[in-house]
Amino acid sequence: MSMPTFFKQSTQENRIKNAGRWPIRLTHFHLTDEYSFPATNFPEIFYVQEGGLLHVTKNGKQTIREGFAILVHPGHQHKICNPENVVLTRIRFLPEWFAMEFYGIIDMPDVLTLFFDQSWLQYPREDALHVFNTQESTRDVVTKELTYLEQVLQTGDHLNPTTRLSLLKLMEGLARDFQRYWRGAGNPAMSLPVRYAFDVMERRVFAGLDFEEGIFNSSVYEQDEVESSFRAYTGLSPHEYYLRRRIFHGAYTLVSSDETPKQVARICGYSDLEAFGTAFEDIFEITPDVYREKFKTLTGSDETVG
Repeated sequence: MSMPTFFKQSTQENRIKNAGRWPIRLTHFHLTDEYSFPATNFPEIFYVQEGGLLHVTKNGKQTIREGFAILVHPGHQHKICNPENVVLTRIRFLPEWFAMEFYGIIDMPDVLTLFFDQSWLQYPREDALHVFNTQESTRDVVTKELTYLEQVLQTGDHLNPTTRLSLLKLMEGLARDFQRYWRGAGNPAMSLPVRYAFDVMERRVFAGLDFEEGIFNSSVYEQDEVESSFRAYTGLSPHEYYLRRRIFHGAYTLVSSDETPKQVARICGYSDLEAFGTAFEDIFEITPDVYREKFKTLTGSDETVG
């Protein structure tokens, strides 16, 4: 596969080649010497395309080979040791970029819990770094989608919705194999009241409406039942979740449109830019202007290999 950038080669002969712009970036690592991956603020998917290695984390060591996947949630570091002509591909992405794919993701609980619950829901998990083997059929899907994603990144058309769907297809295959590899270490079943809460809130978020008391009362459900079920499933109150989803829609609009932050605030249902900015900083720790500058205009660049 070709990329529009060039390799940088160190004295250890590790080579790294980057491509793409946020909200999705792709990197190939050709490793012949050990390499450390520092903790980042972004979810990362690693896929071993060739070779074998010793994967080291704070919890121990594991020998992995071609066909293995590594999922790293933000805030965790890991290291590659004893690489044997390793070709490792990494994808970084912004979870908020998938705001418009909500219903597709919510209907795939494996994908939701493996890739999004720590960002969309902030649901606590004991393990934030997962290593697992993939089946031959999944490897074919991963290779195909990686090739497509790289081609899209070359053309600069990465904001096209088909790019999100391609990455989501890749995630679906990995999530299915993750559950198989760990023998069905399952996700909690989503009850009907929880799904009802998701549906009600997503419609209101998309319409730019405020969260209001009693929004879950219906001929089928009572407010208390829905709220308690939702908190048990997500670890958040419906109101906490709603505020987070509204800001994620705002973040998506900032990177996918030319609307001003003031216009984005209005689209998301905020009374003024100040209220939107305060809520935005609570989630992303930067202002909407800085977020747009960082993630809409940043281009890929080669990393230094030591």
